[in-house]
Amino acid sequence: MKGYAKIASLMGKYPEVAMVRQFGALNVQNILYLQAELVTLEHDFRKLEAVNDVQQEGHFSLDWDALMSADKDDGSDAQWNMALRIRAKLKEYSEYNR
Repeated sequence: MKGYAKIASLMGKYPEVAMVRQFGALNVQNILYLQAELVTLEHDFRKLEAVNDVQQEGHFSLDWDALMSADKDDGSDAQWNMALRIRAKLKEYSEYNR
């Protein structure tokens, strides 16, 4: 073995001497970007909720099944689609922010 394989083998065999860079500043910056994305998504989602509360007479706020099965053809599924985007972004954020 040579190169990275040799170094990895030695670090695996003697973990007390293993040193790897954590990229702390880049990781924190990435988390901050994810937070900013989530803040924007949350803001847009709340505005869409308010519009839908008027247009749908609060139906989506009270009936999750109606929200989830909203009609794609007339665009009333926008709130559900945004909820799914937020879900994915929250999952990504949670993985980094442990």
